[in-house]
Amino acid sequence: MIFVTVGTAHFDPLIQKMDELSKTGELNESIIGQIGRGTYIPKYFRYFRFLKHLNRAYDKASVIVSTGGAGTTMECVTRGLKLVVIENTTLMEGHQAQLLREMEKRGHLIWCKNLDKIAASIEEAKKKTFTKFTTDDNLATKYIRELLENQQH
Repeated sequence: MIFVTVGTAHFDPLIQKMDELSKTGELNESIIGQIGRGTYIPKYFRYFRFLKHLNRAYDKASVIVSTGGAGTTMECVTRGLKLVVIENTTLMEGHQAQLLREMEKRGHLIWCKNLDKIAASIEEAKKKTFTKFTTDDNLATKYIRELLENQQH
């Protein structure tokens, strides 16, 4: 199952594209969507507007397709899930790009920059092994350790 989520916002172009892919059977897999406040209602896949927790959907999904919100992105990459992100520039004015660029560079997700390529990105994600995200050491902790080590010498 492919799980698509737009978070608490909306991104009708993504939902429409996923509905089209479900209709044509191009992905050869069922789709379930969390459509948020969107106005487009899918005709070819099951959907819901909101859930308090998406863990069950994440656990069952072969691939997660998201709009690049920081919460969903970080939740998925810290779990090492197969994540394809299509940035919702209509809402966020491009501020997600820096996070997505870095996460893609580190091998945590696939950043699909064009909705027409979403099916190919999903197929790529199915075959790819993603690197699970782990946080960098906190700089304050690093400096404290260095100070303590220097005092011992």
